[in-house]
Amino acid sequence: MAPTDEHPGGGKLREEDFLSVPPCPFRRVSFGTSFCTISTDAFIAEVDPLTCLNCEVPEVIRHPRCRFLSLGTELRPFRGEGKLVVAMACRELGIKIYNLNTCDKCRLYSEVPSVVDEIKHRRQTADIKLEIPPEIVREVASIVRQERSRDEFVSPAEEPSFELRCWRFEDGQCRKVPVYTRGKATVILTKTERNEEVFARTIRPALKELNLTVYRISEELDNEEELCRACENIQESDFVVTSIDEWNSNMIFLLGLVHGFGRRLAVLKRANVAAVPLVEMLSHCVVEYSSLPEIIFLLKHRFAPLVKHSQERGG
Repeated sequence: MAPTDEHPGGGKLREEDFLSVPPCPFRRVSFGTSFCTISTDAFIAEVDPLTCLNCEVPEVIRHPRCRFLSLGTELRPFRGEGKLVVAMACRELGIKIYNLNTCDKCRLYSEVPSVVDEIKHRRQTADIKLEIPPEIVREVASIVRQERSRDEFVSPAEEPSFELRCWRFEDGQCRKVPVYTRGKATVILTKTERNEEVFARTIRPALKELNLTVYRISEELDNEEELCRACENIQESDFVVTSIDEWNSNMIFLLGLVHGFGRRLAVLKRANVAAVPLVEMLSHCVVEYSSLPEIIFLLKHRFAPLVKHSQERGG
């Protein structure tokens, strides 16, 4: 049969309809906008149909490739502006490659049927290596033994009372005496050039539109005093916003505190950043975004019903 430009519904296809744009597993749609999840630009991920129509990634991933192939797109999102370039690198060798002929000659070449599955798997997992000093292990073991011996003297009929203990001081008493403030939102975001833009352009405007009082902690959480101040403000707040794009073990510790205190939490995560396995239990709190403007919509979408609920119940 001769090829036809007729649509099954009877209408003729036009070039500007872009219905010939090939499907791509790395394209994501949110709030009426399409995004490229492997864009190498830290701020721009929005893509125009013409961008995708000229992209070579669908052709690259259509064939079996090496499991170590890493893909990205160096793009300009709007039609007629710039040229799309596919960025490629080898994860095993740690080098940028400019064409797939390099893979054909490499002795480490390990072919997989779908390189997309390999890429997605690496995005969903992350290697975490935490060095725990022996003295910490001994201290924790000592605490466990003390708690176990203490439980032996508790009558089976006696219910232990709930007590919120301070993690910082040995006597378990908080020195800060935090005061809960309805409508307060604490933002935990260290001061970097990118974070300043994220906060100013997206987080603060979104929280302000929800009539929340915004308080930001921008210092590095690398000592007990800063962690204690963050803990104090978490207890005083209704809402907490943070990011795991640049995380450390102290940030994971604070996420546990927020969860334990029962505060409403939003954890920002760029779509092309590997997930942190330690927050699997908090997966419903992760707000995944592809571009900065998307954060405003996602934060408002997550917090708006909770703000209304908080106002209705009076706290």
